[in-house]
Amino acid sequence: MLLKEEVIKRLGKNALITNRSLVSFKDQGDEVQVTLQAEDKQLFKETGEFLIGADGLNSAVRNQLYPDQGSPHFAGLMLWRGATVGRSFLSGSTMIMAGHRDQKVVVYPISNVDESGRQLINWVAEFRVPEDTIHRDGWSNVGELHEFADRFSDWKFAWLDLQALFQNAEQIYKFPMVDRDPIKQWSFGRVTLAGDAAHAMYPNGSNGASQGILDAVSLGKHMKALTNIETAFAAYEQERLPPTTQLIHDNRQTGPERVLQLVKDRCDGSCGQEHSCVPHAELEEIANAYKRLAGFDKASVNVGDIK
Repeated sequence: MLLKEEVIKRLGKNALITNRSLVSFKDQGDEVQVTLQAEDKQLFKETGEFLIGADGLNSAVRNQLYPDQGSPHFAGLMLWRGATVGRSFLSGSTMIMAGHRDQKVVVYPISNVDESGRQLINWVAEFRVPEDTIHRDGWSNVGELHEFADRFSDWKFAWLDLQALFQNAEQIYKFPMVDRDPIKQWSFGRVTLAGDAAHAMYPNGSNGASQGILDAVSLGKHMKALTNIETAFAAYEQERLPPTTQLIHDNRQTGPERVLQLVKDRCDGSCGQEHSCVPHAELEEIANAYKRLAGFDKASVNVGDIK
């Protein structure tokens, strides 16, 4: 909504067209023509100086550029997600990840609800499922408690009640962990890709949306500096395609969350409340290496282009 309001503020309300899906586009050299379809199936023609396909995992723009790309790549994991109003835990701003590559929970607060310590808490529960359970219609699948909650019945924390989080969620959604194979080119003349349309990745590292923001920063920078749109899109691609390609591959190896698997593989159960089976320096380097790759290590942020 913030983005919507800013677009209207800068460009006027007529610049924002909703409830139409992209059918096709044609780069005509000096402009791009798009065919759009309304909910009632009526078709519309629009033209513009350029086209940025930021239309997600199932991008219509990318599909026209790569009609033989096939289906998304399935990790074999199903995720159930919800947001629950509950008591704050630990510091009140702590994010926790617990488990391993076959079963895991991620929990973190979104916002404070009131001064009594209640918060809106986001949670994700995931575990490995058979390949034939995959669904590919995004966030529209409603999840049910019986599908996953019992798998976590013996996961006990003195400071967090997982079952209460699951049971008190207003709504639960489930979706498969999927990404798309990297492609070698995003920009074609006056057309380019951004966000998940360019580099859909597994959510390991909680980094997909962040990379979309970095795409926008890069696009804005090059479009401002270069008057030729094709040159600007090429410069954007050169800057953003290599690191996001690496992130897709890294996230397939569970990204920074591989530290969980290290502990599972090496710990014999004798560590107690704090692990000693993996050297802290090794865990730190895994986390820092991912931060450097993703562009949000301290050094990169301090000298970055985001204003």
